[in-house]
Amino acid sequence: MNPNNFQRMFDEDANNIPPEKYERILHNVWGNLGFLRMLGDVADLYMSQMVGVMVMAAGGNDPDHSQNPNHIPPNTPDRPDSTGPTGVGPQSPEIIR
Repeated sequence: MNPNNFQRMFDEDANNIPPEKYERILHNVWGNLGFLRMLGDVADLYMSQMVGVMVMAAGGNDPDHSQNPNHIPPNTPDRPDSTGPTGVGPQSPEIIR
């Protein structure tokens, strides 16, 4: 297959580049691609979590807990929080009297 004029000009320009400059260009291109790949990985890993945090900070519901039918709220007799259950129960002063 015969190269067209643009391919021929590209090959001539590539042959005129000194090897040390070619290596520097190649190193810079691969470095930039590596940085963009790392940036894409960071976005892939953390952006979904960051959006969830921003929704929660804005007063939205946590989609993981709102759709889970087995979710128990934190302050119930089955799962007391750090201060213990509130309301009726053996700790209630009305029952102790």
